[in-house]
Amino acid sequence: MSKQFSDQQWWDRFLQTINEDLEWVTSSQHFSATISFRSPEHAWTIDTRNGRAVSVVEGIPLSGSDVVLDAPEHEWQRVIEGKTDWFEGTSPGLGEITVSGDYVAAMRNVQPMWRLLECMQQVDPILREDSSFSPDPVVTDRVPVGRYVNVDGLRTYYEEAGSGQPIVCIHAAGQDTMMYRWVTTGLSDHYRVISVDAPGHGKTLEPEGGAFTSLAQHAEFNEKFMAALGLERPIIVGCSMGGNMVLDLAARRPNFYAGVISCEGSDYTPTVSQDFLAMLTLNSPQILECWARSMTGDRTPPARAREVVWQLRRVCPEVIRADLTGYAGFDRRDTVGAIESPVLLLRGDADWLVHQDMVEATQSRIPGSEIAVLAGTGHYPMIENPVEFNDAVRTFADRVS
Repeated sequence: MSKQFSDQQWWDRFLQTINEDLEWVTSSQHFSATISFRSPEHAWTIDTRNGRAVSVVEGIPLSGSDVVLDAPEHEWQRVIEGKTDWFEGTSPGLGEITVSGDYVAAMRNVQPMWRLLECMQQVDPILREDSSFSPDPVVTDRVPVGRYVNVDGLRTYYEEAGSGQPIVCIHAAGQDTMMYRWVTTGLSDHYRVISVDAPGHGKTLEPEGGAFTSLAQHAEFNEKFMAALGLERPIIVGCSMGGNMVLDLAARRPNFYAGVISCEGSDYTPTVSQDFLAMLTLNSPQILECWARSMTGDRTPPARAREVVWQLRRVCPEVIRADLTGYAGFDRRDTVGAIESPVLLLRGDADWLVHQDMVEATQSRIPGSEIAVLAGTGHYPMIENPVEFNDAVRTFADRVS
């Protein structure tokens, strides 16, 4: 049982922590609500008014609260210890926090809601061992060249650098070629590294029927893109949505690819809720900022953590919703066993969205596949930890090519 949930003094300190937290005060300036935190044993309610938490009382008002967060005591203890947060805690199959009351208001103001749970960690902060940041990439004079190619009638943008064995990089939901900027420069000393903007992303035009809502559509497009460039036996690399997609591509053509690197990918990803998808068109900037921060590892230095947020927030809300709709509906558990190409499943150990059990389950269904883990790294390893990411890709690519 969490002793904090029965301690009025702890809740008073929590109130003080909130009001001293500049990010919470700034983000909640136009947010007034009663917010209840409830477990089977206890309940407490905070009254917030335009950037100030004015009171905390035990119980829930007879008139009800605007937003109620329910979780068992052990889940609240995980929040307090910094082992989970708003996004992981409310994700299907991952956390045990349920949201009732005005869910739309909570997601319209998700930054102060997310920050409230972050502040729980700061009331009595737990001392943690300092971890050194991941190494900085070396800037080289190998500058990628941007080009366009016609793919199935669609003007498609891609970047490439280097020569030799091709490595094709497929980005995550809502991203574009910028995601692989350290990969195109870092690996182009020995490889022809190519990254492509998916339809409706970056500089590639939107498809006639609108943004793709299934990863099968993206896979078909990427097959046509590689054919348009005349690539033979490429190594394919994908992250998140792209990490799932390269598994689909490899299953569709079992021995076509020289190698497959699925980063933060799995053959089954039901971890994004329909409610979350619906809210993306209402408040994607706040949601994506906090979501990205939630999935960033503790070895990621501040500048690269900011870049993760900056890259993701540039996306059109309808496009990210379409991408994540395809991601949420992805299930290739019955087909990945056909893959004959060498497969590396690469993940950061701080990525809660694609956790180790999911990756191990995927490995069990792909004969001969292997797993590599980057310590202190989250969901966007090529941005967060480009040196160690490139080392892992190079080691695998050198072996399979």
